[in-house]
Amino acid sequence: MSLQHTKCNNFFVIGFLSLAILLGCRSKKNDLTNIEVSDTTSTVLSNKKVNPQSTSTIEIDDSALTDLDQWTAFFVLEKELKKLKENKSNSFQGNKDEIENYFEELTLNTPEVFDTNPIWARFKVLETEVLLYNEYYGSEATQELTASARENVLVAYQNLVRQINKIHEKTTQIISE
Repeated sequence: MSLQHTKCNNFFVIGFLSLAILLGCRSKKNDLTNIEVSDTTSTVLSNKKVNPQSTSTIEIDDSALTDLDQWTAFFVLEKELKKLKENKSNSFQGNKDEIENYFEELTLNTPEVFDTNPIWARFKVLETEVLLYNEYYGSEATQELTASARENVLVAYQNLVRQINKIHEKTTQIISE
């Protein structure tokens, strides 16, 4: 054997032993703990206390309303959300295809100011919450679960309004030098 092969073999053996030692080492600080996994989808929602007055209402700024003026689909959606807030019969309690249609129509006549990723992300969250509400409303879910889902829809809408106001404020700021 040549000197080069011997060095290569020694390097490989030392590297392998070092790796084995490092993998085998355990400290008392880094011991893994047992993690229990359970299905909490129904328990999380049912344990949440629902208070209809807990949602603070945020209105769309008047200056932002002028930019939203031609976005008819947004105002149709907003009208249904107001019915939901007042706990009246609304379109979100009906057909899933009808709900998806509301959100698809939002892509028509979208004002350029509000055609941003943060706004569309809020719409997707709102759509998801509305579909969950529809699922609970149409099933034999408990009243608590349905009320919690309703509250989640209203919170998602408030977050959307907050984002609309924020985006509009940001675009109308005048930066002076």
